[in-house]
Amino acid sequence: MNLRAPILLWILGLGLALPASGQEPAAKPLEIDNGVAIRINTEAVSKRDIEARMGEVGDLLRRKRAEWEAAGQWNADVEKQWNDEYIPEFRNALRKVVRERMMLQAAREEKLSFDQKAYEKKCQSELKRLRSLPPEVAKRYTQNDIRTAVRERMLIDAFRGKFCSILEQPTRREVEQYYKENLNRYQRPAGVKVRLIRIDRFVTNNLATPPTQKLRENSYELAEERRKDIDEYGGSFTEMAKKYSDDPESRAREGLIRLNNKDDFIDAQAYSSQLANAIRGLPVKKASKVFEFGPSSWAIAWVDERREAGPAPLEGDLYEEIYESLFELKARLKEDAWFRKALSKNLVDHVVEGVSKPLPIEFFFPDDKEQSPAAVDAQDKTAKATKPEAR
Repeated sequence: MNLRAPILLWILGLGLALPASGQEPAAKPLEIDNGVAIRINTEAVSKRDIEARMGEVGDLLRRKRAEWEAAGQWNADVEKQWNDEYIPEFRNALRKVVRERMMLQAAREEKLSFDQKAYEKKCQSELKRLRSLPPEVAKRYTQNDIRTAVRERMLIDAFRGKFCSILEQPTRREVEQYYKENLNRYQRPAGVKVRLIRIDRFVTNNLATPPTQKLRENSYELAEERRKDIDEYGGSFTEMAKKYSDDPESRAREGLIRLNNKDDFIDAQAYSSQLANAIRGLPVKKASKVFEFGPSSWAIAWVDERREAGPAPLEGDLYEEIYESLFELKARLKEDAWFRKALSKNLVDHVVEGVSKPLPIEFFFPDDKEQSPAAVDAQDKTAKATKPEAR
């Protein structure tokens, strides 16, 4: 069995990022005992395969240990501190590795396939990326390693697709029920949707070198003229803002003040006390009086809409957000049910000093509310026995 391909699978698809082109290669990781850590039926998984699945966190922990050892600072207290960080990460990586290797075994038994054109395209993309890396990194892997890793990633995705069928798509009733049960999560503050025309007291000439600035003596009169055009002669505030406002950012939005791309309502007081005072009591769709804005500008405000504090309506982005969350949850529960069943029918042995011991199903579901003391003890022994040892 080619041990490099499973490691590369995690690099390409799941965790440990290869250094970008031109970057210095990462520090040499601490050498560890790379014996078999887990057997899944007849397939052996090494400690290094599991560590690779820890991604950047594992890489960071190995570097920290190497630095402490090189500085002669490695002792019992430091080791305990390091283990407290390392062991939970290793456990989580082990759970993911076992789940995905079992998916691969099942996918092969079921003779699952995937789009060959997409496979070839992905292979070429990963080969191109590998060739852009420093030679000392790229030479560690062959084309066959790349193709194997991409094939396994796509097989896992194809297998997971079984849990995302139309049967898992939430109904509107389910989305509405979830929304009602979690209404406290979707509260939003009171706010106002407001537009602004800003008239600066100074005119800047950016074409001059250096840029020059001169006083605009009639700035207030200009602002009053714009207000009259809107308030007395029926001019369009949005058109005026787009044409005359000196704020280039909001001018492109017809004067709309936007602080959040997903919410056009703002807390006027938090944004500007001058603005808040100008629009206090101002009717909707009505221009304010000219007021001072900032240290050197006049402004006219326009309130599009006011909103009371309360729950966000179940429309648009919020509906889609809840729909996607429920869809992912239902697919995950279906996958978990499959995994529990697969664990009961397959052999998953933890190897300690050459001796195999089966891992309890509870180990793979640490978030379950009820876990027996024996299961918790098994997790601790598994993580401690599989932590890396310095050579």
